[in-house]
Amino acid sequence: MAAAAVEQAIQQLLQQSVHEGLLDDQFLQLIQLQDESNPDFVAEVVELYFEDSASKIEMLQQKLAEAAPSYSQVDALVHQFKGSSASFGAHTMALLCVQLRDACHAHNQGVCQQLVLQLRDSFAVLKTRLEQFMALETQRKQLGGS
Repeated sequence: MAAAAVEQAIQQLLQQSVHEGLLDDQFLQLIQLQDESNPDFVAEVVELYFEDSASKIEMLQQKLAEAAPSYSQVDALVHQFKGSSASFGAHTMALLCVQLRDACHAHNQGVCQQLVLQLRDSFAVLKTRLEQFMALETQRKQLGGS
């Protein structure tokens, strides 16, 4: 694939992700921070977000599986997750975290559990999309793009 075609595929993937609400302008701004002095910036941020999100989702599932969950602990965890998702530009994830916090404040365990499953599923979609993005970025670098 030629460099121009890879660049076009990257732009289409990003536009589609923003249009679908998976990502927002915050992620596009993160991409702008990558340059020759830090060529792997986006890959590093994506990997950190993957690791952090996976562990938070797992902890939320465990805490909400308890007979009497500590809603204050769940709320604190969701608050952190919402912040990291918003900073990263994971629009859908951040919105789900807002809904989860509301359910947590209402002490509605069933809705909380349902929302954590939605978070997990949304994260899987986002992770797949970002893996596609990173593969295209690797191709672009190999072809000599900036």
